[in-house]
Amino acid sequence: MRVWDIHPGYLSRQNLLGQHAEIHALYSVISGEKNGYANHPETRRWQGCLEGLRRVHELTVLEMDLRGFNHNSPCGQMLAINVSAKQESVLRYVDTPLEQVVIIGRKNSEKGRSGRIPLPQNGYEYWAHHKYSVMARGYNYYKDIQAYLRTREKCPLEEAGELIELIAAITSRPVTAPALGNVVDHLWGYFKREATGPEKEPYLNRQPDELPVIIRYFYGLALKYNRAYLLHSTIFADFINPRQV
Repeated sequence: MRVWDIHPGYLSRQNLLGQHAEIHALYSVISGEKNGYANHPETRRWQGCLEGLRRVHELTVLEMDLRGFNHNSPCGQMLAINVSAKQESVLRYVDTPLEQVVIIGRKNSEKGRSGRIPLPQNGYEYWAHHKYSVMARGYNYYKDIQAYLRTREKCPLEEAGELIELIAAITSRPVTAPALGNVVDHLWGYFKREATGPEKEPYLNRQPDELPVIIRYFYGLALKYNRAYLLHSTIFADFINPRQV
């Protein structure tokens, strides 16, 4: 039983679908519907952290949707189990996010699998994958990470644990409309010279409440114009609820 703490974009097809099934199994155990695995470390660490589990579920579903998988098994009832809790417990890791990157890399290598986003070889690549997700929480966070990396001439993967957890803390925050608007403008720069007239209209005529839709629209443009840098971004499977914006 395993729910990964890194973005589901890194998971292979098999691991992505497996994670979705495991989340529902955890829900059944924690809700009392099933007794199996009640003492499993993965079950214990999500006790009292159901809002976090719901977030992982919805990010997993967004990633599934991005890859064209069907989904028809909501997990909204998770919150009802935890309604009496005053606050979420601190989620503990079985393996740190950095260790999970290494574990997934080994599994993918052994089985010839890969995710939508290639596993990073160093901290700079991990940052490149998450930079727009960080920017969507506030440009100040983006600048903070940039400043953090400027103090490191090199950032090998084995030394990127602090960076990975810093990015995780930022991306757990809600997206804001001004910050997301900034992201949309940055992403548009990858297409504005080649986009056709009709392709420009959604961006030029965008409304504030349409920004999440524009983000997903840009994924289609990234596929069409083969913008590998963008295709490997977490931003396209990042919004728990567009109404948050």
